[in-house]
Amino acid sequence: MRTRVATVAVTFAALLAAAGCTVNPVTGKNQLDLLGEAQEIELGKSLYPSSIQESLGPIEDEAVQRLVADVGGKLAAVSHRPALPYEFNAVSDPEVNAFALPGGKICITRGLLARLESVDGMANVMGHEVGHVTARHAVAHYNRQIFATAITVGAMVYMGTSDSDYRGVIGLGAILGTQLALAHYSRDQERQSDDLGIDYAVKAGYSPRGMIETQKVLLSLQEKEPGAVQNLFATHPMSAERLATAEQQVAALPPELRDRPLQSREYQAAVRNVVAQREAWDLAGEGRRLLGAEKVKEAEAKLAEASRRGPDQGMIRTLHAVSLAMAKRDDAAISEAREGARYARRAFVAQSVGGQLQLKPDPASALACFERAEEIMPGQADVALMRGQALEKLGRKQEAVEAYRQARERDPNGKVGAEAAKRLQALGAG
Repeated sequence: MRTRVATVAVTFAALLAAAGCTVNPVTGKNQLDLLGEAQEIELGKSLYPSSIQESLGPIEDEAVQRLVADVGGKLAAVSHRPALPYEFNAVSDPEVNAFALPGGKICITRGLLARLESVDGMANVMGHEVGHVTARHAVAHYNRQIFATAITVGAMVYMGTSDSDYRGVIGLGAILGTQLALAHYSRDQERQSDDLGIDYAVKAGYSPRGMIETQKVLLSLQEKEPGAVQNLFATHPMSAERLATAEQQVAALPPELRDRPLQSREYQAAVRNVVAQREAWDLAGEGRRLLGAEKVKEAEAKLAEASRRGPDQGMIRTLHAVSLAMAKRDDAAISEAREGARYARRAFVAQSVGGQLQLKPDPASALACFERAEEIMPGQADVALMRGQALEKLGRKQEAVEAYRQARERDPNGKVGAEAAKRLQALGAG
């Protein structure tokens, strides 16, 4: 399996230009800073679209997105850095997780949303992530690593067949659940973010008991469903000590704050579709982990059942299509990929896979997928190359030439650029 990591540049020169000491807005102490606030915001902005797509795209549910944005906005407003350009998104990843990127870009997964019990639990989770941003924990990590580059849509795996025209790319990072952009936090940073999460949740009007609820849910999952929380515990060390600390902190609050009721009914109403789809997505998560372990037969069986239970869940259909393609069941893979692209219109991987697998039998549909993929994640050399292939199959030579030139410009020294150059030469436009 050949891989290629696509990157967006965050230049070393920009980091050095920002170097110096700044005052941490939470602690009030000076700290080494190789990444000033403007660069921090730009880094988060550049990483955010790809991180959403690696998390299988946004959840297509307005009620869920509205709740996440509303709660996140209230938390940001009472935080130590309210002026940051915060964005909050609910993403389709079935793993239990939440993550923050520098500059205030925050996501919570469907896997976690389906297991929480109240708005207050969600507010404490998101407050915790806001705490990572306000205390500049991710920035501290990047300072240590002299972070100079960032992934776009993860490693890309080429799937070849006997027909060289029928070869494209699949976002392996998204398929295997690889959150390459995330910082790994220390226990001290986790404790500080727990404190800030409770503080922000209370100031925003939520019950601090949501933190206790959340910690209990996560510890239970660690024991009963370890596979569902592996990424969460890799980046957010969990312990019974953190639960005990949260219980002590909540107990020390004034009764009028401590005894605020949990908003369970409102939460369950907003996430009812996510909860109803949980079984299908849990199966999809198991299938995706099996794909990562190269257990294709077992993965396909899990994903087939997930697809049966969630026929309108586009990314499940797409994951199933990938497993079928890997099992060399081309006709079934094409059918599933077509449905995946139809339902998951805002997911880059669904459109990329849908286009790739339809390229040979239906280049017009493939072209539509590649054009949507370009809208979702502009600038991918692979998409331009495959768009050129679709146009060429449709007899639209001049447009194909333009697409191949675009692919060559986007990847002048790589394999995709070389393939585009070869196509251009074959068309007499080298």
